[in-house]
Amino acid sequence: MEESPVILVTAGYDHTIRMWDALKSTCTRTIPYTETQVNRMALSSDKHYLAVAGNPRVSLYDVFGTSEQPVLNLDGHKANVTAVEFTQDYKFLATSSEDKTIRWWDVYAGSCKRVLENGSMVNDLAIHPDSRQELIISCDQKGCVRVWGWKRQEVLCQVVPIPDVAIRSVAISPNGQLVVAGNNLGQMFVYRLIIDSSPQTGRTVELEPYISFDAHEGYRITRVLFSFNGFYLATCSSDHTAKLWRLTERVITASGGGREEVVQAGAEIVHTLAYHTRWVWDAAFSSDSGYLVTVSSDTRAALWDVSSGQRIREFRGHGKGVMCVALNDATG
Repeated sequence: MEESPVILVTAGYDHTIRMWDALKSTCTRTIPYTETQVNRMALSSDKHYLAVAGNPRVSLYDVFGTSEQPVLNLDGHKANVTAVEFTQDYKFLATSSEDKTIRWWDVYAGSCKRVLENGSMVNDLAIHPDSRQELIISCDQKGCVRVWGWKRQEVLCQVVPIPDVAIRSVAISPNGQLVVAGNNLGQMFVYRLIIDSSPQTGRTVELEPYISFDAHEGYRITRVLFSFNGFYLATCSSDHTAKLWRLTERVITASGGGREEVVQAGAEIVHTLAYHTRWVWDAAFSSDSGYLVTVSSDTRAALWDVSSGQRIREFRGHGKGVMCVALNDATG
């Protein structure tokens, strides 16, 4: 496979990883993955490595290589790996699992450096964009959102929006200021991530409630993610749709006739992306935030224009449901 400015990868239940020419909707490379289904994938920022999360192994592939074999296997989880994410410098990986742990891996050494014991099945995670903070945000089957200091393996704060209602997915805004979480009832919860460091008290971390809203009322949210410019929030759901949202703030005059003004936060629907005929499991934004790729149990992937909400292309070739997608089209 020749080096390309656009790397688009899909995988799922048919035991194949497919790489696509995004402009022509043609599959350029197929890698067999016979061990299990593929749950999630991530591409390194330099585009050269693809991390594949299965059950219970994580495998790394050379994107521009020709071998069907992984260049590295990371063994340690005891159950389905539910999420995988590279650090920006692609030296480390974070993974979460149904075995109730989060693991922090040294990619170059090929070894696990930290194990965070969660006590409940972990459904998703996100790494704070500022590596100096050394933070991971996770969500679990018991409905808990946690902020971890991974280096010291400690929980710095946590919230439980609705007890025993599973949080399926979490994301953190590119500026590191907002955390979003979506649950099994179609509800979204948005928190301000407040980090306060002082010589006297040390560092304190807080998840402050910001807004909540029904994104896919009564249906499971399968994935949430911010666009790279932070302007859009995407949600995927079991209702066969993905939706694009804009988080808004407006200044209003407080009630009571006074002159005091307050900031009112909200969530505005931008587009409902209706094309898939079964669950939409995952999505990925382009680096310029102008496009979104969605994947579904209907075996298809779709490319959307974010500004218009129109479907531009579809990608067909998988024999079973497509569970995950990874996209890296960054040019710098």
